[in-house]
Amino acid sequence: MYDTLLRWANRIALAAALTGGATMIFASVMVTFDVLIRKLFNTTLGGADEISGYLFAIATSWALPYAFLRRANVRIDALYVHMPRIACAAVDLLGAALLGLFAIALTWRAVALVADSVAIGARSVTPLHVPLVLPQSFWLAGWVMFSVCLLLVVFGIVRALMRRDLRTVHRLAGAMSVEEEIEDEGIRVRRTSEDRR
Repeated sequence: MYDTLLRWANRIALAAALTGGATMIFASVMVTFDVLIRKLFNTTLGGADEISGYLFAIATSWALPYAFLRRANVRIDALYVHMPRIACAAVDLLGAALLGLFAIALTWRAVALVADSVAIGARSVTPLHVPLVLPQSFWLAGWVMFSVCLLLVVFGIVRALMRRDLRTVHRLAGAMSVEEEIEDEGIRVRRTSEDRR
């Protein structure tokens, strides 16, 4: 059951990251087009900068679950690679739990923000008068996905630790070794440091 949930989380996170990437390409094209017509024809689309700001915030929050599940988040691992396996597992759990607390707190505040926008009918103070609940809801969806992924991984780490399965802990939340990063790029390498873990 857990592995199925994790597979679905990975699929949803990938789809969200691809969607976020597509919105960033769209925003780039829109802003480029706006700059060109402003320069060449002295006119503007109007609101390209505002829309691109919304899309950037949404794309960022939608990329977080994928980055976390792929262990692509920035890690300072100078000491980590020299620590015993059990210490690495403890650090992985602590890191995931602290990140989870941060994400849940931010998600809670994002829910409150969206609820306030609905309650007062908030609109942007720009010529577009965008109902703020629209971009905020999509932005919130990314934070909800991120929080759910974090809870799922923390549960998996605790479950693996109870079984003394340190390999699974590393697979779920450990810092990637150089060999793992190379293989993640699709290049086959001879396993060295991972075999010692």
